[in-house]
Amino acid sequence: MKFDFLKKKAEIFFESGGEQIQKKRYFLAAFSFEQAAQLYLKYCLFAKLKDFPKIHEISKLLKEIGNAYNKKDQIEKFLKENASVIGDLEQAYITSRYLPIDFNQYQVKEMESFIKRLKNFLKKLCPEL
Repeated sequence: MKFDFLKKKAEIFFESGGEQIQKKRYFLAAFSFEQAAQLYLKYCLFAKLKDFPKIHEISKLLKEIGNAYNKKDQIEKFLKENASVIGDLEQAYITSRYLPIDFNQYQVKEMESFIKRLKNFLKKLCPEL
């Protein structure tokens, strides 16, 4: 498919996040995991709608998934269960690049775990992921 590059880039960012943890570059790990989340979500949106919104907030992208796949209740539950880590990831989008704020090992390990949960969750809706 033409949009497989989104999934491939998501996988590369996910792998990079793990590598950055090993190097103790937690701000970069956080940014990599945030990018992986965005790209997995946009891949699934494109698979369903042949387009995706040009936004970066993970929570908003998840709500778009809920609308596209008619799974609003499941998405709301997933958002509530993962609110803290989603907030950290959304913060990482800006702070990891432009502000002197870092993340700790615990936070980025939780981000890594979240990406795994997100991917498993999305596979139920978007089997091609």
